[in-house]
Amino acid sequence: MQPFLLIFSLVITLQLVFVLSLALSILKHSSKADIRSKSVSVIVAARNEHKNLPHLLNALTTQNHSNFEVIIANDRSTDASLQLLTNWSSKYSFIKVIDIKTLPQGWTGKKFALYEAINKASNEVLLFTDADCVPDSENWISSMTSYVNNESEIIIGYSPYRQTKGWLNRFIQFETLFVGLQYLGFAKLKRPYMAVGRNLAILKEAYDLDFLKSIGGLEGGDDDLMLSHLAQKGKQTDIEISPESLVFSSPKSDTNSYLKQKIRHLSAGKHYHQKDQTLLGIFTLSWLVGWGMFISVIFLGINIKFALLVFGIRSLVVYLILNQLGRKLKTDINFWALPFLDFCYCFYYPWVAIKALATKQVEWK
Repeated sequence: MQPFLLIFSLVITLQLVFVLSLALSILKHSSKADIRSKSVSVIVAARNEHKNLPHLLNALTTQNHSNFEVIIANDRSTDASLQLLTNWSSKYSFIKVIDIKTLPQGWTGKKFALYEAINKASNEVLLFTDADCVPDSENWISSMTSYVNNESEIIIGYSPYRQTKGWLNRFIQFETLFVGLQYLGFAKLKRPYMAVGRNLAILKEAYDLDFLKSIGGLEGGDDDLMLSHLAQKGKQTDIEISPESLVFSSPKSDTNSYLKQKIRHLSAGKHYHQKDQTLLGIFTLSWLVGWGMFISVIFLGINIKFALLVFGIRSLVVYLILNQLGRKLKTDINFWALPFLDFCYCFYYPWVAIKALATKQVEWK
């Protein structure tokens, strides 16, 4: 076998080992719930979310959980968010509102909002979500927090985006699922590196407010960097992906807004631990190199039949896994669109990653 094809085969094999290991750890997941109902503080940071907050608040007021509070920190909103929140808190005693009028030096808006909200929390478990999200079940709080105990102090949830028309939404669905495969799978393999702050439960006594303060000047990382920090301190992590645990988020409707959001999300990656950066780098590089070598083989005409066979097997396995995972996580994936979305990802990810690394300042809202 020619050296080029040998390297190509090894890259594809490495890629499949990653995908199969991550996917099987998720698909075989089962958690042991603690039957004792816990007191929960739902934490929300909001800025100019007047249109989205009613949907979230409606979902939270119908939760089937015996003991919880909702703490919403309003970060200097210039719309009607404060009046809306005041009205809701007057109707429901468990909704508590913090109105932040000024931002202290050294803090970014969301970090300080979270800091203030957590300081006011009085319950056993902190359950985080975002103002533009909606739990998909009346049992969301119970589902996400029943697994929190001294053996699993952090529970990572999944948050799919709602399906809309268009190729941008199809790509968002694909990218969300592909990223979920990584952070959920690595968490199950005892290498947690990331969580989504719109669906994350942490035992309050395990949360480190001093660390949050130390990264207060960074726009991102209130979820990723906190999770990594707590894992390094020996706090145990697990995942929860039952249908009742899912939180749906509204997707961006235009490319510029979506790219801005992803750059903000990825900006925290430069602060990941070196081992996590290396592991993720190898996985991502295998994806990019695999596609690059396959395209090169086709153009150069080097044993095209062999290359098509290897890459065809790779693609079939990966797409079947993503399709199965998408069904489990309520992330709609059109099977026949996967080759195109997979190909687009190879151009999208390097550009966004480089942009995130080069950008010195990103904005929350």
